[in-house]
Amino acid sequence: MKKTGVYFGKFAPPHRGHLNSIINASTQVEKLYVVVSHNQKEMRRLCEENNIDFMDLKTRAKWLSMEFQNLDHIEVLMMREDGIPDYPNGWNEWLNLLKETVPDKIDVVFGGEKEYKKKFKEMEPSIEFKIYDPGRTKYPISATEIRRNPFKHWDYILGAARPHFSKKILITGSESCGKTSLVKKLAKIYNTSWVEEVGRHYNKKYLGGNEDYFKLEDFGRIAYLHRMEEDKAFKSANKVVFVDTDAVVTQFYCNMFLHKHSEMVETFVDRNRYDYILALTPDVKWVDDGQRFNSNQERRERLHNHLVHSMYKQRGFYIDKILEGGYQEKLEAAINFVENILEGDE
Repeated sequence: MKKTGVYFGKFAPPHRGHLNSIINASTQVEKLYVVVSHNQKEMRRLCEENNIDFMDLKTRAKWLSMEFQNLDHIEVLMMREDGIPDYPNGWNEWLNLLKETVPDKIDVVFGGEKEYKKKFKEMEPSIEFKIYDPGRTKYPISATEIRRNPFKHWDYILGAARPHFSKKILITGSESCGKTSLVKKLAKIYNTSWVEEVGRHYNKKYLGGNEDYFKLEDFGRIAYLHRMEEDKAFKSANKVVFVDTDAVVTQFYCNMFLHKHSEMVETFVDRNRYDYILALTPDVKWVDDGQRFNSNQERRERLHNHLVHSMYKQRGFYIDKILEGGYQEKLEAAINFVENILEGDE
């Protein structure tokens, strides 16, 4: 058995073909280094031409580290290729950079490209190059295909990388407009995760059920706990994930309860966190769940306008669609909106 092996690539994104090849390679060496290469200019071009979020080097390395964290003989390394000639030129520079990146003497390099085998034999004969499944017969997929259409090839994307491609849809609005009901129904329909509004249960869990005990720090804690719930839901999302309210709504209620502004809550306001925002109008019947106090319809509409057309706008958010009508109308409109998103990637 060879002592040290290397499996290299951009992994943009890492997929099941990569995973299968890496695990197979790891059985043939004592130590396998998975080298994630990066060229800033090239990666930005690949992401922009496929209209996907930028995949930086540390993010891609993190995805692979998460997948192999329980396999001690597999270690992920990062290699920046900025400054060396672009492929197919710059072989000498690239090989020197690879040897500098890997801390041990390299015995074997694994890959799927036949031309790489010829180059290694010519330029570095001391390092064996092994080709594994060059025709991609086991997993007929490439990162190029995934970048072009992530949803079509969703099952091939490694779990750690899926949150990068899932669409985060925020459902917002003032109280008793149907947010929670809609989010739950959409999550069921699309067999995916969802985020419940933490503030709905906070006072029962931490304040003994009495909203009079709210302090400024409680709203900061609500925003933090909500963010943690979002992170959990994003990890298990199935193409889309639905979020019931955000930190802007938490600030909205902080203003309402305490007539104060929370700087801590504001740190969790992030207009780039969600891909789409749907705002619900307060035109369903007001429901008294023991935590609501704005039953007057005129006031409900005024609060809705303040939240949606003032607070979000002031923070640079863009509301993609206003959902009006009863529960059925809002559900149908939301489904149509999501279907258009999914079909757009078909």
